[in-house]
Amino acid sequence: MIKKGLFKQSLPVLIVMGVILVLAVLGYRFMGEESFVRTALSGLTLGALYFMVAAGLTIIFGLMDVLNFAHGAMFMAGAYMGWQFYTNPTFLFGLLPLVLAFAAGLSSASIWLPIVIKWNLSEPWKKRINAFLVISGLVLVVLGFIKLDVLGLAETAMVAAMNAGNPLAEATAQEPLSVFWFRPLLLFISGLLLAISSARPGDKTQVVSTSKKWVPWLRLAVLVILTLLATLCRESAPIFVLQMNANLRFILALIVGTGVGAGLGMIIEVSLIRPLYSRPFYIILLTLGLGYVLRETIQLLWDPVAYAMERPPLFSQPGKAETIFAWFRGHNLTIDILGVTFPSYRLFIIALGLIMLITLFIIMRFSRLGMIIRAGVQDRDMVEALGINVKRVFSIVFAIGVGLAALGGIGAAPFVPVQPNMGDAYQMQGFITVVIGGMGSYGGAAIGALLLGMARAFGDFLALKFTLSPAIAEASTVVVMIIVLLVKPSGIFGKKE
Repeated sequence: MIKKGLFKQSLPVLIVMGVILVLAVLGYRFMGEESFVRTALSGLTLGALYFMVAAGLTIIFGLMDVLNFAHGAMFMAGAYMGWQFYTNPTFLFGLLPLVLAFAAGLSSASIWLPIVIKWNLSEPWKKRINAFLVISGLVLVVLGFIKLDVLGLAETAMVAAMNAGNPLAEATAQEPLSVFWFRPLLLFISGLLLAISSARPGDKTQVVSTSKKWVPWLRLAVLVILTLLATLCRESAPIFVLQMNANLRFILALIVGTGVGAGLGMIIEVSLIRPLYSRPFYIILLTLGLGYVLRETIQLLWDPVAYAMERPPLFSQPGKAETIFAWFRGHNLTIDILGVTFPSYRLFIIALGLIMLITLFIIMRFSRLGMIIRAGVQDRDMVEALGINVKRVFSIVFAIGVGLAALGGIGAAPFVPVQPNMGDAYQMQGFITVVIGGMGSYGGAAIGALLLGMARAFGDFLALKFTLSPAIAEASTVVVMIIVLLVKPSGIFGKKE
């Protein structure tokens, strides 16, 4: 019975692999070796990017039943954050103290809870004080940013893009510390007020945890210390980063951009999506609107033009490496793969997608978080009954999903123009990938991404060869989706409802 069940589970994969093998043989026969290899490698590159977008979408939907229509905007935001950090991180280090200060204030909610629930307030005053706290907190946020030259700080990357030889030559001077210090203070107080509001003063129906009372204080202390350090180092840190090895700076850009995306995702889930779980249609409208807001914000900060992120020296040295081992020595711009000259950076994208697939597999199969996610997909009520903080798990999952999209954006930035609408196409392909693979299956997302990447690459090849409209190549992924859904309406790994 076990063997039979295992064969049944593996059957979709075997069928897909069989179809891919047959098509590969036919493609190799009629396209020739060089064209086939180049097109297949391009398909793998696209597939890796599609997977990073689709994997985030599918784990969010699988556990939370949330369709994030701002996912493409997160992809775009990751690209901008990575490009900004790699080119000139002045903007990011200028905002970091404010973000940390605000987070420090918000983190005190559990500290305030046992105090404010004891307040004797009538029902009307409960609403009034909450409204007062929220409005006051938002006013302080605005005051913290008034006359802060955010646009000027953002322009440092634009200046650097035009003055690559000396990226700090025209960097906008930051406020002196004697003036700047009050901004983190205002953001901290704002976070405190919002934390008190979220603790719901006077609501004695809340339960106060008696275990590990020191954890909130430790979290607050760590965030306050980080805020102080970020405030003191906000001018020297960008210079230090720009003086380090460019390859190391690129790796840090990947980490920072992914972290920013994950943090943004967590903030969005806690503040905007969490109150709307009982209204899924409102979540769809919210994420659609959020996508537009993020794109307009990006255009305000960096202008609606396309920027190019330089490839790190690891993938940009002149010449062609004859083998992988030769590339490790020379870090050439291109590499010989089965007699085909192919950009070495695109091989990095393929490797990055594979690493993310393996990492997700390990997390989902062998970690406690993965066990909770898999159990939550099957029966969310059971997970809650076991005493697991489902809200916290939701925040982590949403952060991981958005972080994956941001990582994909950073990875794409060196060979795709960085511009406000760059995430739209990847979001669409991400949704198609999820539908093909089966909603909630990261393995299905990998298979779907592989199919779509190959379909798009070979579609582009056929469009160029026979002088067809590019729209035909774009439609190839939709054709694949239709075929899969006709054969299996729930997707390759989808389960019947």
